[in-house]
Amino acid sequence: MKSGCRRQHEPRSRKAKDIFLTDVEGLDSSDVVLANMDGPDPDSGTCWECGYAYKKKPIIVYRTDFRKAGDTDSSAYNLMLTESADQVLDLSQDLDDENKIAEKIKAALLKLK
Repeated sequence: MKSGCRRQHEPRSRKAKDIFLTDVEGLDSSDVVLANMDGPDPDSGTCWECGYAYKKKPIIVYRTDFRKAGDTDSSAYNLMLTESADQVLDLSQDLDDENKIAEKIKAALLKLK
């Protein structure tokens, strides 16, 4: 599976429009969107990317953050993100084991085939 480019790795000297177009191109050429939803409020750019990809390709959202930031007490984050995703992974219990996190993400990706 192809994955999209990450904006965090792009040089700061590039123009905003170029970065945007590169990100959209990466989304369009990807087979799946795998989005990290950590933080007290998921990153707005990542949320936009998930919205852009909705109904176009599979979306897996995951969270290793134990903090709740959702619309309800049982939701880790915004219901628009959890309900639009094909798979939602709560990996907060696996925070101390990177291999376990990687295995669960790999399993989720393999379920898409």
